[in-house]
Amino acid sequence: MGATRTVFARANARAGVLGSIAAVVLLLTGFGTAVVDSLAGAVLSGLRDGIAASSGVDGAVRWQIRIARDDAAQAEAAASVLDRMLVPHGADWSRSVQTAPVDASSSGGAFGAVLLADHDVPARATLTSGAWPEDAAAASAAAAVDAIPAALHAAAADSLGLAVGDVVDLQGGDATRRLLVVGTWFPDDPGATQWFGDPVVATGAVEGGAGPFLVGDDAVAGLPAATVVRWTATADAATMTPERAAALRAAIPNIEPALRAEPAMGDDGLSTLGGLPATLDRLLAGLGAVRAIAPLPVLLLAFAGLAAVDRLAALLAAARRGETVLLRARGASAPRLARDTALEVLAVGLPAALVGAAAAEGLLTAVRPGDERGWANAALVASVTLAGAVLLVAGRAWRDATRPVVRASGDEVGRVPRAAAAGGIILVAVAAAVSLWQFRLYGSPLVASASGALEVDPVAVLAPVLALLAISLVALGLSRPIGALLERSAARRPGLVPALPMRQLARRAGLYGAASLVTMLGVAGLTLAAAFAGSWQAFDRAAAAASTGGDVRGVLVGRDLVRGTDPLALTDPFAEAPGVTASGAVARGEVRIGSDPATLVALPTARLAEIAPGTGIRGAGVEELAASGEAAAPRLPPDATAVAADVRLDAPPGTPGSVAVSAWVLGADGGASRLPAGSFDVSTGGGTARATLPAESGLRLLGFEATLTGAQGAADVAASVGAVTFDGADAASASIEAASDATLSSTRPSGRLPATADDAPVPVLLGAALAARIRAEPGDALAFRVLTGGADVRAVVAGVVSAVPGAGDAGLMADLGALSRAAFVDGAGVPAAAERWLAASDPEAVADLLERGRTTALVVSTRADASSAAIVAPAAAALWAGAGGALLFALIAVVALAAALGRARFGEVVVLRVVGVPPRLQARARFAELAAAVATAAAIGVVVGALASLATVRELARAAVAGAPAALPVDLHADWAPWLVGFTAFLALAAAIAAGTAASVRRTASRPGIREEER
Repeated sequence: MGATRTVFARANARAGVLGSIAAVVLLLTGFGTAVVDSLAGAVLSGLRDGIAASSGVDGAVRWQIRIARDDAAQAEAAASVLDRMLVPHGADWSRSVQTAPVDASSSGGAFGAVLLADHDVPARATLTSGAWPEDAAAASAAAAVDAIPAALHAAAADSLGLAVGDVVDLQGGDATRRLLVVGTWFPDDPGATQWFGDPVVATGAVEGGAGPFLVGDDAVAGLPAATVVRWTATADAATMTPERAAALRAAIPNIEPALRAEPAMGDDGLSTLGGLPATLDRLLAGLGAVRAIAPLPVLLLAFAGLAAVDRLAALLAAARRGETVLLRARGASAPRLARDTALEVLAVGLPAALVGAAAAEGLLTAVRPGDERGWANAALVASVTLAGAVLLVAGRAWRDATRPVVRASGDEVGRVPRAAAAGGIILVAVAAAVSLWQFRLYGSPLVASASGALEVDPVAVLAPVLALLAISLVALGLSRPIGALLERSAARRPGLVPALPMRQLARRAGLYGAASLVTMLGVAGLTLAAAFAGSWQAFDRAAAAASTGGDVRGVLVGRDLVRGTDPLALTDPFAEAPGVTASGAVARGEVRIGSDPATLVALPTARLAEIAPGTGIRGAGVEELAASGEAAAPRLPPDATAVAADVRLDAPPGTPGSVAVSAWVLGADGGASRLPAGSFDVSTGGGTARATLPAESGLRLLGFEATLTGAQGAADVAASVGAVTFDGADAASASIEAASDATLSSTRPSGRLPATADDAPVPVLLGAALAARIRAEPGDALAFRVLTGGADVRAVVAGVVSAVPGAGDAGLMADLGALSRAAFVDGAGVPAAAERWLAASDPEAVADLLERGRTTALVVSTRADASSAAIVAPAAAALWAGAGGALLFALIAVVALAAALGRARFGEVVVLRVVGVPPRLQARARFAELAAAVATAAAIGVVVGALASLATVRELARAAVAGAPAALPVDLHADWAPWLVGFTAFLALAAAIAAGTAASVRRTASRPGIREEER
């Protein structure tokens, strides 16, 4: 017989084992391709979805400066910098020019007009009437009245009483300037990143003005108002890649220095604004977390799959042992036998690898059709898998062909293999110890590079899997002494079972080693996956709650300060929305504690658990905040429809001017509203101020404000408030008393008179990081300035929490009512509640409903938007898949073990039959033997997984949630449902394999006249 025919004959004789190897290659390639490619696709789609979901300032970055005299040269210089440094990294930019309010007048009166020159507005706004200024007919109509064509924001047009065809005169400047309203428009999405969260675009109003009037570039030149040119950059989500995102993030800080270096830019206050860098930081950190988790399922699959291949290689070598001895005796060399075996594995493995890769890609295309697919990952996984299988099986064949002594199937030979195995265990243990030490040193598999970006540490990232492998190998090394103890224990009991199974396990430990190791790895990987999934999900929920606050957060764009009657401060606009179980008003903004920046969140703290469930903040600190909110202002009678007060004005005779009086009230949540209560000439000495109260429950009287007008250069006016009544009834029972007089003048025209004289500091809760930074403890006094409105607030620390909802660990929380009172008493701007936090039974459905039905500029987000699940969930699923694949390979190893046992112990069946052991008892013994081996390995795997989880899961879970507050604790949890399903399914299938093996032993032992030579 020729050499080729011999190879085919040998392969055909062992087609079953070779087919099993091909099956392992197919499964390993399929699982590996699915894991690697799904993670790559999830990273890309998660990045793009995160950029697309960002809104307002969070998704853009802006550079702005006063417009230069040579604005064309300035624009050209900026364009050259932005085109060179931004566009290659997947960013788009646009230029716009906006003025501060310019004195203007029309037939309806005088007002401040905000002008905007932006050629891109028609692409992101809709005309409600008329035409755009660029329209030829509009330009002709404007020229006919010697005016500039302008399109006015529809909301501003309504408030100013302007319509298409009206003329607006701009006051001052180098020439008389007129605007002709040729159209009205409204933004398609005021929360879009291109608008940069500009309140005038959202509402049509800004402090001191209205607009914007959309005009051409020439219209804004030479106006007597601050005119700012802005370049707003946004990331193109459709073309963004992780590499582009990292390059864009690195380029953004260099833009401002490059712009400053351009002489044509000017030097008048260039600044950089926007949250795009922070958004990219968060997304890139999330991608880093995925890269940190991705090696776990890949390595778990690799170790388990190659261990199964090694077990099958040992079975193939054992089955061919007689052939090998014969061929070696006839002159065949060991390299030739190894080469022939490699060709066999290549012949069956190559089609299997191709099919596995194709099946994985097809499955991913069906499950995740939106992800980009590429064959590069599939080709790499298939190549590595096939090469590993060929090397393992051919190496086993070469080693078997060079063995000087041939023993029973799967048994160890001499001391060298044992020493090599012991050395390998020590090497893996040392590697695991070093990796785990570095993992614990950094506290994460992610480390900050020299540039500040988070990168995966190649040593620390291996810690979880190396810990699994090392502990499993140590447990496997202890199997011989443990087996000996079990053998002695079983020998004391009467009967063949369990004495015979325990004896076999103790004396044939090497034969069970591969299957036991793969089983340990599979179950340990399943346990690690359950611990990571449970801990990450719990921590992600806590971090999302700390970031968002309510289940749903609605941001009313354009609200900053209380400027007048504010229905939204007193009425809950979402109270009747389907699915909303609770709703609360929230004011959020930046403050300064000395020079330290922080984020302030003011809300109705008495209802914190209702409107922000799951945030976990409770205790005396919250109760103190709630008490401060209740004491902020006295409650009004529940049936009151109006509030009236005696106003006294004291001034020298002949003092001109008038005083407008407003009543300030707090809503049930603590939001403030300013109600007009009348105006009095100074010469009359005052009168009765009366304000109509809205029909809302829970109102409280904050106080009164008097504003002097028309008294330029006149003497001071003393204003005071006397008796306060409600619907004509005396208010003494409500304990409302006026504060001291307010002195009004032309330089300080407004004065406030609180309803109570209480001046206690505002209790606040501090985030742990902020408390550590300013070294504050409960009971300490502090002061902070609210940047929006400029209120200086005295405060006292009521407590320190790990994270403040909506502000993180560098924030502080106060009651909204207490903050409103403090700002009112300080005479500064009172922050408006620009957010509503909602508790909802179905947050996503409520968010969709609010998005569809919004009639105001509203940006809606949920905790899911702040969650890391979009990026990390595929990595967690890949870890589950890796553990499932490892368990599948463990089953294959058990099948190979059963086949090896059947061959190696055929003679034992014959002998036991001869000495009278019945077939049923032999079958029971074999079943008990396999069941004990698998059950023991599975139990050890649970322990191994638990130990590895204790050592690494908390850090992995924290790394998976980018931007989570450092003080927020990570508690160990487990996702038990998938674990129970996987573990139970594995044990059931292993029991079925053991039952099938036992049935085979019973059939063999039942055959009459059986002889050992028949095997």
